[in-house]
Amino acid sequence: MDIKELFSHLFPHTRLNKSLRVLVTVDTIMIFVLGLFVPFYAVFVRNIGGTIAFAGLSWAIYAIVAGVLTLLFTNWELKVKEQELLLMLGYAIRGFVFLSYAFMNSMGQLIFTQILWGIAFAIGVPAFDAIYSKHTTDGDRIVQWGGREGLAAIATGLAALVGGILIQTLGYASVFMGMAIISFLLAIYVWRLPRELL
Repeated sequence: MDIKELFSHLFPHTRLNKSLRVLVTVDTIMIFVLGLFVPFYAVFVRNIGGTIAFAGLSWAIYAIVAGVLTLLFTNWELKVKEQELLLMLGYAIRGFVFLSYAFMNSMGQLIFTQILWGIAFAIGVPAFDAIYSKHTTDGDRIVQWGGREGLAAIATGLAALVGGILIQTLGYASVFMGMAIISFLLAIYVWRLPRELL
């Protein structure tokens, strides 16, 4: 079964154009990658010497940086003609975030990494939403967005299951290395796509 047939089964009431199929695929992969780790973040922080309170603080820093920079970057991002390059940059920065996690050795590095992750979010997520919106169609928009959200939720759940097994079996560092490699491959893939596709 090729990817087009798979999407016709997942979205029986609408036909996703090629651009949306590509976007849903790369986004679902990235959400799966994130889901391998996010449910186990507090355990990771404790393992490197932090407290649960510090885990909360560092996650808050990521979320607040992501939110503030998203608000600040949006006007600049509107001026970028090839917004798919912002999506690519967001994936690449996440790759560096996961590499940093793999070699984490201090709370200061953790805070820096969370800030870097917030930057990746602020650059990549609005770009994804803008590109995806551009390729949706009036009559099918709710199905096209709903399908994307449904797949994201499924990917998150499956990743939590797989991530728990992988982290317990291989350890955090190996999982982070795999996450970094996948992120860099997604960045390269998006960068090499024909510009007219996205």
